[in-house]
Amino acid sequence: MVRANLAVRFFWGGIVALAQVPTELPGLVAFFDVDLDLHQIEGVLSFVKASSEVNIDSYKVYWGSSPTIKLLPFFDLPATGFAPSYNVPTGTAIPSVSGVFATHFLVYSSNSFGESATASSLAFTDRYVPAQGPSGVSFSDTDFKYGEVTGTITIARAPSESDVTNYVLYWGSSPTSYLLYIASLPIATNPLVFPLASAVIPSGGTHILAYTMNADGLNEASIASTFVYDQAIPEHPPTSLTFVDLDLVKGELGGFITVGAATDESIITSYAIYFAVAATGPPGPIIGTATATGSDTAYFLPTDTLTLPGYPYLFVRSRGTDGEMTTGIGVLAVDRYVPVHPAQSISFTDEDLLGGQIAGTIEITSAADETDISKYGIYFADSFQQPLTLIAELLQGPLSPNHTLPAGTAIPSQAQHLLVLSGNDDGYMTTGVAMVLVDLALPVNPPAQLQFDDIDMDGGQIGGSLTVMRASDESDVTAYTAYYGSSAVADASAQILLLGEIAVSSLPLGSTAATFTISTNTAPPGAATHFLAFSKNALGEAPSGISTALVDKTNVFPTVSVGSVSFVDVDVSVNLVGGSITWLAPADTTGLTHYSVVLALDAAGTGRQVVCSSIAIGFSSCVVGLGTSLGSGSFKLTHIIVYTNNGFGEGPGQAALIVDRALPDSLVSAVTFSDTDANVGSVGGAVSWTPPTNPTDASQFTDYTVYFADVAVAPSDSILLGQVAFGTNTLSVPAGQSLANFSFVFVYTKNSAGEALSGSYSAIVDRFLPRFVVRNLFFWDQDLTIDEIGGDLSWLEPDDVSSIDAYRIKIKCVSDQVFVLGQVAVGSTRFQIPFNTPLANCTDLVVVAVNAIGESSVNVTTVIEDNSLSSCPNETSHSFRSSSWRMVAYSEVSHAWRIQSVGFYKDPMCSEQLEAVPFDWPRRPRLLTGAPFSLPPDPRNLHEIFKTGAPRGFSWQDNASQAESLPWWSSGTPCPAYEPNISAEPACAVGFRWESDVLGRGRSMGSTGRVEKSLYAVHCVEIVQSSSLGEYASEIALQWYDSGRNIYRTLLKRQVGGGKITISYQGVLAAECQARLS
Repeated sequence: MVRANLAVRFFWGGIVALAQVPTELPGLVAFFDVDLDLHQIEGVLSFVKASSEVNIDSYKVYWGSSPTIKLLPFFDLPATGFAPSYNVPTGTAIPSVSGVFATHFLVYSSNSFGESATASSLAFTDRYVPAQGPSGVSFSDTDFKYGEVTGTITIARAPSESDVTNYVLYWGSSPTSYLLYIASLPIATNPLVFPLASAVIPSGGTHILAYTMNADGLNEASIASTFVYDQAIPEHPPTSLTFVDLDLVKGELGGFITVGAATDESIITSYAIYFAVAATGPPGPIIGTATATGSDTAYFLPTDTLTLPGYPYLFVRSRGTDGEMTTGIGVLAVDRYVPVHPAQSISFTDEDLLGGQIAGTIEITSAADETDISKYGIYFADSFQQPLTLIAELLQGPLSPNHTLPAGTAIPSQAQHLLVLSGNDDGYMTTGVAMVLVDLALPVNPPAQLQFDDIDMDGGQIGGSLTVMRASDESDVTAYTAYYGSSAVADASAQILLLGEIAVSSLPLGSTAATFTISTNTAPPGAATHFLAFSKNALGEAPSGISTALVDKTNVFPTVSVGSVSFVDVDVSVNLVGGSITWLAPADTTGLTHYSVVLALDAAGTGRQVVCSSIAIGFSSCVVGLGTSLGSGSFKLTHIIVYTNNGFGEGPGQAALIVDRALPDSLVSAVTFSDTDANVGSVGGAVSWTPPTNPTDASQFTDYTVYFADVAVAPSDSILLGQVAFGTNTLSVPAGQSLANFSFVFVYTKNSAGEALSGSYSAIVDRFLPRFVVRNLFFWDQDLTIDEIGGDLSWLEPDDVSSIDAYRIKIKCVSDQVFVLGQVAVGSTRFQIPFNTPLANCTDLVVVAVNAIGESSVNVTTVIEDNSLSSCPNETSHSFRSSSWRMVAYSEVSHAWRIQSVGFYKDPMCSEQLEAVPFDWPRRPRLLTGAPFSLPPDPRNLHEIFKTGAPRGFSWQDNASQAESLPWWSSGTPCPAYEPNISAEPACAVGFRWESDVLGRGRSMGSTGRVEKSLYAVHCVEIVQSSSLGEYASEIALQWYDSGRNIYRTLLKRQVGGGKITISYQGVLAAECQARLS
């Protein structure tokens, strides 16, 4: 038996030892089944490793029917030195052999010579829930309160109860999803029922679910369910009830019944409306129902609905699917009605003789029966005797309801009748008594035209025909009259002498004029200057007529001229004019017939262009249309001439020079504005521009205007900044000018006609002092001479650097003296203070953001600590040793953290690199091995970045990689900032775990093949991260794993930039101290 368990083991050139099958057994075996199906298991099978695994290669696990009888193999686990465990998958079937199911796990120790003679065992428990669910469940609600149920839940038993101990009831949100526990009934319960009394239905509850149960849990695969119908009657009445009778017949109702929505309409489907005895009921005959809509609703009661004796109220109750409330609200149904007896008559005679106006007394004979009449309404009415406009409302009384219209009362459009209606507080009758409205008026249509041509050539005498063109509408005209007049204004005051009257009826059919004949040698009255003509009817002559000048023609051309010709051009375009020409009439216009107006090349009228051919005497203006061209070159119109005219021809003309008042069309160029105001939202400084060539024609300009505007194209809002004369090409904007919504500065040319229609512009750039400061300012003095400093001053940039051009570094000394040490561009996070910089009496280092405007009003300082040789420690190394070290992205990385290489070093000077060779690479005896790791886990190129030594051809110049083609590891996702007090683990990290081969004993040169953790103290790290924005961390930390506390602890944390970075534990101090002490 001993020989069977012994063997000779050879090892590289000699017999090493006798070997045997394992005798050490694993310890306690543990398993808990989480699969609740019969004859299936799931869970973690674990056991304590053997006390010594020197002679154990693996552990073999079997299904067993007892602690010593194997049935079937289950799985093997290698002996690793760690606690063994195995995840038994979901649905793993428990095997059976010859009808015998496995009941135990047997765990044997094993090596190449066999298994241990005995096993550690565990009798496991197959946990399972009942195989069958209830056959059914039923429930019916017997109360009528919303949200509560009362009744008995009845459960139909499962076909087999052999594995059932209880039936469990739940509220459910569906036939398969439970919400709230109700009760548990032992299977001995008979009958299998459970009562509910005023049970509140939980939120979302729609079903009652029934389950079978035993000690291992519920059968959630076979659930019995029933939908719960909550039988309920509304509990909330309508909030209001209103009704206005629109049927104005006595004894009849009609109109909208408006029901105010109940405060809760959850189960209200409609509102039942009744006639009722009183406001609180009881209800009588039903009227109808109004659908519940979530807001106030209405029901239309048809007109002609008869009132019901004994039921003077309307009453409404809330109604649902299961019935309606017994209470409700009511309102009195007031029967509104208007009178039925009209006035007996209406009469009126117009006393206002102007057309479209009436005046006089409207006389009304009251109704024969005024029992239900309290007032009368008098209206203008249309052709259908429908009221248009209320004239007056007269109260019923002992006197006749007459009304007097004042003179000048306008007749509304479409009014053809006067109408009187009987009325009371409920309204007016729809029919009444009417009369045709007769507007008695003088003619409103004057003659169309009046003409006279003197054929008597003797001065002071006239003769010829005075022609009166008939009015376009003669409906109110019966005759035409003509007069000598003293004015062009044809009214009664200008009439001097009647020439005659011609009746319309006497004019031939189809004639267009009435002609008055004036015999030759007729001497007109001395004051007569015009002829006047009027329309006339039986009521008299129209108050106004028409006129024409009385021109006594002779054989002489005009000899008088107009005076003071004036023209102001209002067309703003070059070489185009428009506007009004005016002049003064001659002192004596006798014999003149009209004026004519021309544009000409000179004052003599050369090349005349007629503007107004005939302006009647008595008028002194002529309009030149906008856009009238003045011509060009040799044909350039320069003068306006006004001529007098009589029957024989043209008299002398009066000329005036044309002044083309045009807006300038010149544009400046190169508009610039440099803001020197240091505040946000306000500006100040000089606006400057390059002038155009000043033209000599009408588009010349004399000034510049400067504006701020909201947009560059078609500004809708602007503000005038100032105006300067031509020759000045700048305008100063005082500091503090608010920008408001303005984004552009405009410069326009200007002359006496106004500003150019377009200007030149430039965008406004609001330049202000930086508003933000750097963060985490840090300085460690590396110059160990007393009263001298040197080393890196570092910081983190602000989140917003848009207004920053650079960072200025200063040193602050006693008496508030400040000296500038230097300046670095924005994007920099460090400044090298040269060694041997005198400290003098200085106390602080200052960093302030600057731009073209100046320095920020806020800054950050750090106190200077002057290190010396006495600061050198006895030991510049630390004592933290660990097998696992990592680099952590402390700051946010907005895109993805990209790393090209990582090197860990034993010494602060980064000269002794730790080999980091992944253990899945080819091994050699006694070679350091291990495994890289990352957060988030991503193996791509992870091994490559930990290769010992710099990659072939790898170099750096100005902090930029010259080997961009080498592999990169990437986090693949953005890295949020690491906050240890919130998150136990960082979002992004890379690191390495070290292990080493365990050497065999004796004189052998090989290894046992086993690995153990190797502990190292890392003092320096070199890391190459991307230099692209969003791909590097600006703050990184070196952390080591503390196995005693089971946490990672931070050794170093630094603010860094992209590219190659070296961080060291007291590296500079160690180098400086070493140099000074050696």
